[in-house]
Amino acid sequence: MKTKQNIVQAFVDILKQKTALQVKVSDITRQADVDRGTFYRYFESKDALIEDCEEEILNKIYVARENILHHVASVQEFRDNPNIIGPILTTVEDNLEMIDTLLNHVGDNHFAEKFKTFLANEGLATINKYASNNQLFSEKHRELFATSASSAIVGLISIWSSRPSDFTRQDIEEVIGIISTKGVWGIV
Repeated sequence: MKTKQNIVQAFVDILKQKTALQVKVSDITRQADVDRGTFYRYFESKDALIEDCEEEILNKIYVARENILHHVASVQEFRDNPNIIGPILTTVEDNLEMIDTLLNHVGDNHFAEKFKTFLANEGLATINKYASNNQLFSEKHRELFATSASSAIVGLISIWSSRPSDFTRQDIEEVIGIISTKGVWGIV
């Protein structure tokens, strides 16, 4: 597992100097100090390495979300404690470098779209599970709300991961809390 982590870290380090399109497997193996066979033991290609990193991040966030939902009995708990998402943000914070790599340095928006879709689906599932007034909002409106919220959250995480010295986890948590409890007009 240590070798796999070294390969991933080598890729992240190289992306600080080159775009993903410029990176070759030989660059990664040289940086990780492994041979090509070792690289291919873990990943079938550079794209597979990226996909593995994406899935690992999303799985970590999913587990953090599930742990929260396991302890939440009602939507009122979300209203009373907008900071309930703290464990998810801790997971993001613990993986900021990789998230920055995937959102801002790979050179395409694949992970951003995948992340938005993931958050929208999880958000919609949460809305459908906890919202007592589902009959007041159509499935279409719930989907649009979840998609809108997920886009905003990915945007916040993108700027946070690209400028971690400018924004703290608390900054992000406060803005998400304002948006989730007062809407976008809560800041004015």
